[in-house]
Amino acid sequence: MRQSFRRFVLAALLVSASSLAAAAEAAPKVGLLLKGRSAFWTEVEKGAKDAAAKAGVELSIKAPMAETDIGVQVQMLNALAAQGAEAIIIAPSSKEALAVPLASLAVKGVKIVVIDTPIANKTASTFVGTDQHAAGAAAGRLLATLVDDAQEVALLRHTQSGGATGQREIGALGSFRAVHPKNVVHSDIYVSAEPGKETEKAQFLLSQYPNARAILASSTPGTLTMLKVLQGKNLAGKIKLVGFGFNLNPEVAAAIESGALSGWVAQLPREVGAKSVMAAHSLLKGETVPDHIYTDFVLVTKENLQEPKVQALLAR
Repeated sequence: MRQSFRRFVLAALLVSASSLAAAAEAAPKVGLLLKGRSAFWTEVEKGAKDAAAKAGVELSIKAPMAETDIGVQVQMLNALAAQGAEAIIIAPSSKEALAVPLASLAVKGVKIVVIDTPIANKTASTFVGTDQHAAGAAAGRLLATLVDDAQEVALLRHTQSGGATGQREIGALGSFRAVHPKNVVHSDIYVSAEPGKETEKAQFLLSQYPNARAILASSTPGTLTMLKVLQGKNLAGKIKLVGFGFNLNPEVAAAIESGALSGWVAQLPREVGAKSVMAAHSLLKGETVPDHIYTDFVLVTKENLQEPKVQALLAR
């Protein structure tokens, strides 16, 4: 009888130890909440998945249909929290609207990693993304080489609530003004203010400011739309265009080679996704993580288009 009891106790201890070991080895749960489902966010997702697989992280991914679905993104944030996410990586559609919900989760101990667009308070444990101000400044310096002191310039902005694109615009205007303080710069047209009317907005800019000799488009949709409009009007290369995007594709490379596009500031979204997961994992292990983790960007021009590091972007 006593021997049976000892066996029972030993078995119970083994089960308990096994349960504790399993709990200790359970994959940390991380939620990834993107802004939308465009090609850029698909690339961020790929980078995040790769990093999660290597780190042994259980990654749950959500994204609204459009970047303007702020209310939907708040609902998805709450859903990730309800699913037990210990850390949440988020690209906020609105830095103001998401600030309070994120602060509420941070108080409960959820680690917050913000990507792409910083939020309006200091809730986040860290920010991961492109230094948009620096990227904008690089574009502005290039733009300054394309015009003289008397020529007009136009800025095709993204949206009035765009945090990342807004930082690009500030950086670009600052560096451009440092070279051309007196040039007229038109900056009142937003290409994505009304979904589906991007082409109309680009055409409107050209009709409103026919004397603009160079255009800076602060977003990927704005850049590609304006490129097509200029090509359609046989103005590509005559009106200089500098824009933003990610990686590199054959269409953009051909436009740079032909002179239709003077510059393309390429972000590296897979790097954003990978580094954000690594940061979340480190936070959950109690490690110290920098307040800002900046990812690279590449200013692509005709002069460096054939360089290996630029050509490598085509393979992504």
